[in-house]
Amino acid sequence: MMNTDLIKQFAIEHDCFNKSISGFWNYVNSWKIEEPEEFYEAFNTFDLSSLVLEKWKIALVVNYRYDEPIQYVQTMLNVVFQEKSFAEYRLLQKLNGDVMDDGLSFN
Repeated sequence: MMNTDLIKQFAIEHDCFNKSISGFWNYVNSWKIEEPEEFYEAFNTFDLSSLVLEKWKIALVVNYRYDEPIQYVQTMLNVVFQEKSFAEYRLLQKLNGDVMDDGLSFN
């Protein structure tokens, strides 16, 4: 049997959900500056402060897509707009807690 307490402890020790929330805002604000046309196509003109970020999932992932399997912790937030799920933000962390990557996908 797997011990889910270990992933819960990792989430606390590495502040995964707060890092994800900060990462989301950094991602969105950087996108707005670096690629404004794509940003406005995705978000239109609505006020970003009306978005609600909900804790969603945290998981240990072993990705076999590459020659060597990659292990990481993935923290996911549900991005809600007008009480509907709008997008999913994910933050990937190495097993030592360092951030590897992040991304946003729209529903």
